[in-house]
Amino acid sequence: MNKSKSPIKNLPVHVPGQSLDRQIQRIWDDKIMEPLSIALMLCFLAFMEWYRLLAHISKPMPIIYTLMALVGIWWAYRKIRKAKRAMKDMELGLTGERAVGQYLEESLAAHKYHVFHDIPGEGFNLDHVVVGPTGVFCVETKTRSKPAEGNPAIQYDGETVKVNGMLPERDPVIQAKDEARWLHDTLEASTGKKFLVQPIVLFPGWFVEPGPAHAEVWVLNEKAAPSFIQNAKHNLPPDDVSLIAFHLKRYVIAVDAEK
Repeated sequence: MNKSKSPIKNLPVHVPGQSLDRQIQRIWDDKIMEPLSIALMLCFLAFMEWYRLLAHISKPMPIIYTLMALVGIWWAYRKIRKAKRAMKDMELGLTGERAVGQYLEESLAAHKYHVFHDIPGEGFNLDHVVVGPTGVFCVETKTRSKPAEGNPAIQYDGETVKVNGMLPERDPVIQAKDEARWLHDTLEASTGKKFLVQPIVLFPGWFVEPGPAHAEVWVLNEKAAPSFIQNAKHNLPPDDVSLIAFHLKRYVIAVDAEK
């Protein structure tokens, strides 16, 4: 048998929301299709027992199998209902990541910026990383549904974020700092050089009230992000931009190869 190999040499990096897309598919397979299949199997067994009863075959037990089927249907209903709620939240997040990723690429690629998506970390992933003439930016996207009425807004005092006056369950500022620190350490280990990483939290589609000018973490909506990035004070030489982009791509491909 003749051996063959892939003709693709320049392996692709991740697209926006790739990890979320995989999680949604796992939920569909494990939390929806599996209980649905079990419930349908129990219904089929119950049907066969009723058929045996009506056909006077052997000693059927239709009542027992029917009860088993009803329990299976109730169990599957609860599992599927819970899974669909989780999928709904993930699908909203996936849409947000894809919209932000597309917007960043359209706004920044022409200005010599590289935009990477869904970079796997240690038990988490970086939604987007932007590398260009003004530095390295680690972008965390927070897609939240908005009230249909009123004037919902994001408030940020430089330390704490409030979503329409309410604290989110997970502090996005702390999360952004941790992710930026991880990216800084990863780049240092890979390139041997230290690069400043600016953490950014984006709330796509929301009005974000102006925060402190010199906050460690930028909290913005997606429309404001490109101008903030392009006007950043840090200067990154072209050689360093290419170096970081090369190592990020190599890192993502290496992690994928290990899976």
